[in-house]
Order: sequence, then C-alpha cells, then structure tokens
Amino acid sequence: MSRWYCRFATVILCLTIMGCSKKANDQDAIRASIEKRLNGRSDLNMSAMDREVKQISVNGDKATAQVEFRLKGGDARMEIEYTLQRQGDGWEVLDGQPMGGGSSKPGPPNGPDGGGSSLPPGHPQPN
Repeated sequence: MSRWYCRFATVILCLTIMGCSKKANDQDAIRASIEKRLNGRSDLNMSAMDREVKQISVNGDKATAQVEFRLKGGDARMEIEYTLQRQGDGWEVLDGQPMGGGSSKPGPPNGPDGGGSSLPPGHPQPN
C-alpha cells in the first residue's frame, strides 16, 4: 500500500510541475507576442514609455493581457487590454482596446492600442 501511495504522489507531483511549466510558457509567449506587435509599430516611440503586463488570462486557445503604459519622467499612463489567439506554439495579438485612463492628461494619438487620439475636438496634436 505504501509503495502504491508513493507512486501515486510522484505522478501527481509530475503532472503539477508540467501544468505550471505550460502556464509559464504561455505567459512568456504572450508577453513576447505583445512586444513583437509593439516593436513592429513605426508610429510609436516605445523608448519613451515603460510598460508592464499587469494580468494575463488564458482560456483554451484565447487569451487576454492587460498592459499598463507609463510615460517615462511623467505621470501620464494608459492601460490596454490585448486579445490574443493561440497560433501553433505561439500567440498572435488580434486586437487592443483601451481600458480607461489613469491620468488627467490625454494619451498620445495612435497609442499602443492602435486607436485614435483621446484629445478633445479642435485640440492641436502633440509632437
């Protein structure tokens, strides 16, 4: 009986470790996919912003990731929720939507979400 219990516990432990490894690999792949998407945008100055992935949720072959962007040396920030789809061993970013501002200042035009400016009508575009 003791021998069976040890084998059972070993199998459960191995499955748990494998499950945690897959979750970590998905999160790393999702982060890499978002970075690839952002680095491919020539209309963004990503060196002027700090970014942090706040939360990743995986549900089968779909995932969402909440990313916070902060202007270096300033208090302006915005959060974008990215929707992703599994593609083989990796992930593809399908869309990005603003989650609401965390600053009293408007965000930059064509921010990391790919959307337009949040400036009021008639306001000149920042450089």
